[in-house]
Amino acid sequence: MLNYIKEAIMAPSTRSNCSKVNQALDKDPDKHKNLKAPAKMLGYKITDNERSRKFGIGANSLEMLLQKAQLKFPLQELHIYLAIDGFEVSDEEYFNSLPAQTLFIVAGPDAVITTDADFEFEQMRQQSPLLKVADIFYDFIEQHPDKFRRMITEYEQQKQRRALDNTKAHLSLKAEHVEWFEGSEERFQSKEEAMAVRAQTRVRGYYYKTKEELTRNPLYRQNAKARQIINSVLEQFRYLLIGCDYFSMMFNRKCELKHEMLQQHGESEEPDAASVPNKRLRQVIKDYTSRNAILDEWSVSLCTDLGDFYCQGAYSDNGNYCSLQHTINPYASRENLILFQVWNLDHQIELCRTILPTLVANVQELVTQPQRKCALHNKRVVDVSVLEYFLEIFSLKNLKLVHIVCHEKVQRTNQSNGRLLCADCHEYRIVQELMQVQASEITS
Repeated sequence: MLNYIKEAIMAPSTRSNCSKVNQALDKDPDKHKNLKAPAKMLGYKITDNERSRKFGIGANSLEMLLQKAQLKFPLQELHIYLAIDGFEVSDEEYFNSLPAQTLFIVAGPDAVITTDADFEFEQMRQQSPLLKVADIFYDFIEQHPDKFRRMITEYEQQKQRRALDNTKAHLSLKAEHVEWFEGSEERFQSKEEAMAVRAQTRVRGYYYKTKEELTRNPLYRQNAKARQIINSVLEQFRYLLIGCDYFSMMFNRKCELKHEMLQQHGESEEPDAASVPNKRLRQVIKDYTSRNAILDEWSVSLCTDLGDFYCQGAYSDNGNYCSLQHTINPYASRENLILFQVWNLDHQIELCRTILPTLVANVQELVTQPQRKCALHNKRVVDVSVLEYFLEIFSLKNLKLVHIVCHEKVQRTNQSNGRLLCADCHEYRIVQELMQVQASEITS
């Protein structure tokens, strides 16, 4: 009570000021609305890259979260990343868009983040006998590639001598060929659906590999402008992949548009009849890419109407012909489907050694030399050639389907065609229009 009386006597000006504020607010009630209330406290989780410790933290801003995380993990230069995909969170507005209970990883600025999926897979790999066998299998391939190729060739020769029954190759539905759908294919109702998903899985793998390599690069980590450009490139890749349904038609025999190399085997080229995604946004994007024929040339099937695939030959063959005449029909039997897993999509221009380093170099030039002129139009560059890089990473423009024996692990001499573009470049306008289409669809 004494303290209260003392404060009342000692601070008349404070009472006066408070009274003036209250009077002003009473005269103008709208001023109440302009007073910004403190952000609501939300609960989040933090852990380190090894998941050795996990803490719950309450915070109402990115700054507060960083301060509290520093007390739990006293790092010299602390950054936080989303556990779900490894992206760094450094923007207050983006942080405020994240839901409560989001898990963050605390690490240094150059750390290679182990995402939740990577961490769970590693845990599973260590505990699963099956995945340990797979590790042994792949180690054997890496250490004895020639011996493995010889074993595969001998097995296939024995298979041909046994004359496996291919009379069920033409069957499509699960009810017609039950044994084909054992294992991971059990969830599908047709062979074509299962093979389309297998193609999508391979292409998605290239997307995740590209994302991992680009976001772990020091330029991405250390330069905000470069990070913004790379994030934009990845977003555009994602929408282009939606537009072509992740090239699901590559392994789908019901796609009528066939790869030109199948003409050697008596296949004709017809209009595309590939199925489209069912979500509205995906349909809008796909309609746009189809209407502008952005990806038509490479949205083709690699197999005949029966499902026969032909090896396109080793890199050194420099063509679409396999001197060893490798062929397989994964639609014919479960055994063939399993063997098809050792057939690879081979980047003729190498992904990690050539394409991605060239892309990073282009981004660095765009950031450090903003006045540089486009080689075609002599105007200031504004972006990297997203479409060209997309085709080199994901499409049959640069991918060849090869038997593992024909997959040569040698350094290639061919270079990426990616470059810097100005606003007048046709490729730039096409991709920008696509992004505007999806943006307008989201807002409508």
